[in-house]
Amino acid sequence: MIVILLCAAQLAQETARTAEVVVTASAFADDPLQQPFSLETLDQTWLRTRARTVPEALQGLPGVMVQKTASGQSSPFLRGFTGFRTRMLVDGIPLNHAAMRSGPNQYWSTLDALTVERLELVRGTSSVLYGSDAIGGTVNAISRRAKVGAEGLQIGGGSFTRYSSAEDSWTQRAEVSMASGSDWGFLGGSTVSHYGDLESGDGTLPETGYSQYNGDFRFDRYFSNGVVWTTAGQTVRQENVPRTHKTIFAVPFQGTSVGSELQRDHDQRRDLFYTRVAWDRGRGLTKNGEVTLSYQRHKEIRDRLRTGARRDLQGFDLDDIGLTARFESDARASGIWSWGTEVHHQSADSFRDNFVADVLTSSAIQGAIGDDSTYDSAAVYLQNEMFVRDDLSIIPGLRASWFSLESDRVENPDPSGPTILQLDESWTALTGSLRGVWYLSQENTVFAGLSQGFRAPNLSDLTSFEATSAVETPSPNLDPENYLQFEIGSKGRGGQWSWQTSVYQTWIDDMIVQSPTGALIDGVPEVQKSNAGDGWVHGVEVDVQYELDQAWSVFANASWMDGEVDQVELPSGATSRAPLSRLAPMQGNAGVRWQQNGGRWWGEAWMWAVDNQDDLALRDITDTSRIPAGGTPGFTLFGLSGGVKISENARWSLSLENLGDKNYRVHGSGINGPGFNLVSTVELNF
Repeated sequence: MIVILLCAAQLAQETARTAEVVVTASAFADDPLQQPFSLETLDQTWLRTRARTVPEALQGLPGVMVQKTASGQSSPFLRGFTGFRTRMLVDGIPLNHAAMRSGPNQYWSTLDALTVERLELVRGTSSVLYGSDAIGGTVNAISRRAKVGAEGLQIGGGSFTRYSSAEDSWTQRAEVSMASGSDWGFLGGSTVSHYGDLESGDGTLPETGYSQYNGDFRFDRYFSNGVVWTTAGQTVRQENVPRTHKTIFAVPFQGTSVGSELQRDHDQRRDLFYTRVAWDRGRGLTKNGEVTLSYQRHKEIRDRLRTGARRDLQGFDLDDIGLTARFESDARASGIWSWGTEVHHQSADSFRDNFVADVLTSSAIQGAIGDDSTYDSAAVYLQNEMFVRDDLSIIPGLRASWFSLESDRVENPDPSGPTILQLDESWTALTGSLRGVWYLSQENTVFAGLSQGFRAPNLSDLTSFEATSAVETPSPNLDPENYLQFEIGSKGRGGQWSWQTSVYQTWIDDMIVQSPTGALIDGVPEVQKSNAGDGWVHGVEVDVQYELDQAWSVFANASWMDGEVDQVELPSGATSRAPLSRLAPMQGNAGVRWQQNGGRWWGEAWMWAVDNQDDLALRDITDTSRIPAGGTPGFTLFGLSGGVKISENARWSLSLENLGDKNYRVHGSGINGPGFNLVSTVELNF
């Protein structure tokens, strides 16, 4: 199998995915063929045509499944993992925070896709560079900046409009840009989105619409010595995002259950500000470098209305101050050294207020996480790229990490003990990797690697008192998780072919798993958390593109994975091995693309096929509102996309999705996919 894959082919699903430079795999710009990882890059052509949100832009990539709890709550599964076992970066700054949950969650959806220059996906474990959470994969959203270079002061702007018929939704962005020669550039804008109720292949899904508001700016100052100073900010507001599958308005899919709540809405707020100094003309051990100071705030409120005029408001407010420094040496006899440090201080408050008939009846000790909490982390890493011979590079790396958690107000789930618990925990880890690249030619490489992954428990693990698809209670005696991944693959470009393929195996040790107790709390299954999760996940990913001529190309990709992990059967306490929760089914994409000679018009016809998924974890079986009994059925969708560059300042695109109006659901989702959908975009610049 490995020999076949190493001779197979991949690269982008289309021209929009071809990347000449990536930064995420090594923290500095490099040719993707020189990186010992399976990589993917999505640029604006993709993000501004079919993609609605950043998570949904990843849908259909090999090794990726994008679960949707609701229209505004999408969460990618990368090589079998999601939530806090995947790493999301914004210009290299972690979006992950200490309140992030293990399962699918809404936080990746708080990033405006229209502010992104490109998305870079590094599949698999990369804990040496990016630390805890970088288990299934790491995604870096690199933000857009103003174009510089023209003489004198340049002032411009633009607008972008997107309409989607399946949601009757409108997205409108307006922005302004300024630049002074090659000295500085400023780009700022605002995006407003209103999404209506979704039309699936089986009719309207009521109570699924919401609104989102985004604002952003970026200022870059360029100095003649190669130093760049950047100051940037983003703010996002999501209002009344419904989690419909838990309410009486849920529409069953293949026999899924309907919720009992009258309303469950989420408000999300995320603010990010950072300043950075970067350079690429230094000397010695700091030839390239960047130092970033960041502040990020996450605020969440859940508004839940239940029978009997009962209502509860629950939320948290989390602040994250971070300092990151990364450096890369010049090439020397001992190799190219990369090294750096990262420090974060997070503080969080949470609340829950209970009402009956709009009268406050009680206030809980905590909200979804422990109240009056802090979460601190610090790490240093060192990595070296050594050419042991002209066609072979070896890249060893090491990261030392420290984590500390304190929480002053945690509700004790044991009624025989004190009402309020105070937690004070800390962990350390030494994480290593050894990867290599064999250069078969200048445009054809084989890569392999063995990488450790480490994930320290966070506030959600230890202090969560939350009812999502299950009821979690505080679990203060949890240990860190450990992973080890082996990967081998090939990528290249030559002649009319481009390709990328990989085979991987991840060994899981002490993963925190949620085991159903058999009890129901307000109709929701209760789970018990423990470090019982030993197991594995492995898979195969193949992606290939072939250029028939200068205008026509065909593309295809496919991925398959399987995995098992130990889980606890309660109340007996017996341990059994079952499939990994929400394991992605086998899937594939194929299509043909046409690009007019001269570049004005383009078109594409595509197919997305997904197999059945009936390998269910113990928790999946109890998740009856999202997963049908016996598993989620497969589906095949067809679509057409195209567009035209009307002028240097105007572009238009049109996509016809789900041509057969198929009623389908991505495995583990709480909402069906769109039925037949017309998506039109118009981009204007001046």
